[in-house]
Amino acid sequence: MMHRACNRKLYFNSKKMMTRLFFLAIIFVTSLSPVNAQESNIDAKLLLTQVDDNIWSNTKFIQGRLIIDNGRTVRTLSVDNWMEGVERSYSHYTAPARERGTKMLKADKKLWMYTPRADRTILIAGHLLRQSMMGSDLSYEDMSEDKRLSRVYDAKVEKMETLDGVLCAVLLLTSLEEDTNYQTRRLWVDPEKKIILKQYLYAKSGKLLKTVEFKDYFKTSGRLFPREMIYRDLLKENTKTTYSFDEIQFDVEIPPEYFSQSILKR
Repeated sequence: MMHRACNRKLYFNSKKMMTRLFFLAIIFVTSLSPVNAQESNIDAKLLLTQVDDNIWSNTKFIQGRLIIDNGRTVRTLSVDNWMEGVERSYSHYTAPARERGTKMLKADKKLWMYTPRADRTILIAGHLLRQSMMGSDLSYEDMSEDKRLSRVYDAKVEKMETLDGVLCAVLLLTSLEEDTNYQTRRLWVDPEKKIILKQYLYAKSGKLLKTVEFKDYFKTSGRLFPREMIYRDLLKENTKTTYSFDEIQFDVEIPPEYFSQSILKR
């Protein structure tokens, strides 16, 4: 009788053990899907390249507005911007009257700014490139930069996260160059549409400097491009600058003189 009781006890203990193992297996499998499974299937470098292909071109023309909110007042700058590659850009401010005729030229790794009121051209270099441009949340470098991120940064998928109802791949980007403006970036990317929804920009120390939101994507020239990018400089309080795109053209012909210093005083 004792032998049968022992066998029965062993049987029930084994059954309990099997039940526990079964539930642990279910928990383990559940933890791998579907979000974790999708994360493991994403090639971060390929996704970043696809994001670049969607918004970057050898040349582009942008007509837009910078809506600068400093927490007390809001002002709007209208600007036409021509870009070629990563090294050359020309910006012409057309409004308001106080800023009309202001021009910026980036060429030969230098940035010049012409102000018609002073009839003066100045070279913006060194730490000045990282200063606020005309009171906005963008620096001079932000405004003139048009890099392919996939060529400047290494990328890895940190996690999957839902943002505004969209399941995004959160990409951590680490700069491959010492002199990059932001050594680290964190991107929330829609892996289906290959578009950025949000971006965090970090200093070399790891301090979060700026956030950028990408809003209201529309289709143009077979690409998806945001109608607005909202910048927030976290070194300021209660400020934001919305870069609103009224017109954008890809792969346009740009006259060579647009990237010559002679264009500044025309």
